[in-house]
Amino acid sequence: MMYLSKFLNFISLKFKEPEAISHTHGVFVDIKGKGILIIGKSGVGKSEVALDLIYKGHRLIADDSVSFYKINQNTLIGKPPSLLKNLMEVRGLGVIDIKKLFGRKSVVPEKKLFLVVELKAFQKEIDCSRLEMTVNSFRIFDINIPKIEIPVTETRHVSLLIETAVKNYILLQKGSNTINNLSEKLNLQLSLDH
Repeated sequence: MMYLSKFLNFISLKFKEPEAISHTHGVFVDIKGKGILIIGKSGVGKSEVALDLIYKGHRLIADDSVSFYKINQNTLIGKPPSLLKNLMEVRGLGVIDIKKLFGRKSVVPEKKLFLVVELKAFQKEIDCSRLEMTVNSFRIFDINIPKIEIPVTETRHVSLLIETAVKNYILLQKGSNTINNLSEKLNLQLSLDH
């Protein structure tokens, strides 16, 4: 991916974009109609995971470099730099055209940023909650976007974890909290047992 980034940086020096655009390194996909930015260190597998999501019917917005622009105090819209539209770089496959490979329904030109998912190489020292999803934040311009971190290993099915995290976050937004529901059930059971 770094090759595309370097090329993009060279081109952006020649053709200046408007000031209100912020470029972010990551893969931007449409999952369940929501704009999900997948970030992480180089080589963690962002593009491969996005490719799997596209294969499952989700859509690519941008790979490697995402251009975000602010439309109001709470809303960011992300799209690909024009030269990288519909393109994805996958180690071992090179640069591929997602629209030509998977059809026109596999890409979308832009989307509102809903959630950031950060892929992190799994390490035993990292404290990771096993009971509930931890939601942090990711800042672009002056807007804080909710961010979920997912530890990855070769044996974890990361695209499934991302799909599940997105669905779970949507439920949280609607007021459904599994750990709170479980706690209420446990408290009720304990009160009935005494």
